Amino acid sequence: MANCSICGSRFAEKKCYFCQNKICTSCIVPTDVTGSGTTVKCVTCDRKGIKKISLAAVLKRNKFLLGVIFGYWIFTIFPLPFLQLGGYEASAIVIQPVLYTTAILTIPFVFMIIAWQKLAPKEN
Repeated sequence: MANCSICGSRFAEKKCYFCQNKICTSCIVPTDVTGSGTTVKCVTCDRKGIKKISLAAVLKRNKFLLGVIFGYWIFTIFPLPFLQLGGYEASAIVIQPVLYTTAILTIPFVFMIIAWQKLAPKEN
C-alpha cells in the first residue's frame, strides 16, 4: 500500500480524480459536501476550489486513446503509402469518398474529449 500524500498514513486506498495523488479515506471530502456524487476528491483540491481538470490533464490521461485516433486519422488522410506498402495498388480517386467520410467522423471524438474535460467520469 502507498502512503497518503496529505497525512502520511500507510492506508492510501483511493486516488484523487483531480490531482491523481494517493489518499486515505480520512482525507477524502465527503460527497454530500461537494455534491459531486462518485468522484473522489481530496481535501487539498477542495481547499483550492478545483472543480474540473485542465485540458492538458485530459490529454495526458487519454494519450493511448488519442494515439489510436491519430493513427486512424493518419491512415485515413494518407492511405496510399500504407496500401502500397501492403501490395495493393489504388488510385486517390477511388479512395477520396472514404477519406472525406472518415475525416468527418473524427469530429465526434473531438466533442467527446471536450465533454470529458467538463464532466468528471464516474469511478467504480
